[in-house]
Amino acid sequence: MEGLEVVVLGTGTSAGVPVVACDCPVCTSDDPANKRLRASIWLRNKATSILVDCGSDFREQALRHGIRRIDAVFFTHAHSDHVNGMDELRQFNWVQRCRIPCWASPITWGNIRQRFDYMFNPMQSGGGVPELDLHTIDVRDFTAVGYRVLPVEVMHGRLPVNGFRIGDFAYVTDASHVPAEAIRRLKGVKTLILNALRWRTHPTHLNIDQAIAVADEIGAERVWFTHMTHDLEHHETNAKLPPHIRLGYDGLTFGINPAAPMPEVH
Repeated sequence: MEGLEVVVLGTGTSAGVPVVACDCPVCTSDDPANKRLRASIWLRNKATSILVDCGSDFREQALRHGIRRIDAVFFTHAHSDHVNGMDELRQFNWVQRCRIPCWASPITWGNIRQRFDYMFNPMQSGGGVPELDLHTIDVRDFTAVGYRVLPVEVMHGRLPVNGFRIGDFAYVTDASHVPAEAIRRLKGVKTLILNALRWRTHPTHLNIDQAIAVADEIGAERVWFTHMTHDLEHHETNAKLPPHIRLGYDGLTFGINPAAPMPEVH
């Protein structure tokens, strides 16, 4: 099986960085590492293009990185910063001349259907809507464009959201609690992307110290933090982190092995 490359499209929170109408040092920084579009990743090789979340900045991200095809989309949950770019998928329908398979939990699909009613119950012709094939995630693994994908359910406050593991890589965002079963499913990953909002605690997101503790329990060789506020200056924060843990940044790219063994689903 051919390897995959992970491209980090965005590492910001729902507000992004810079934050509108903010003059703090991070928001006014000229350092590209302090510019954070909404959190999303792209998995790619010559034959495959998989998007994880399709948020408010997806059009800019697609243009910035030259995304010209989408073979599948995985949704973590239905908050605006993770789904508000869905309408941009229709351009890929036109270019590819096919529907796009998408995976999400029943809760996420219910929220998406409600919020984007015009996509699923169009009232008039003209303008076009995304043409999507909806697949439902449960506790089992699934196959998408030839790759085995293991869903990893974590808690975002009281809302269950999905992370995803492919081979020796996993992506988990918007978690405030990572249950024991999720830890089991994440054991053995070499590279982990995990949310870490800020130093202070938050009711629906891991803070830096909590994320470090989760990462240590999982035992990944390399950890990149994502979904970060403007409270975190990139270089100053990295200087305080363990050597194998760093803040991610928009445009970060690395390879993974999608064929690496993964835990069996109980």
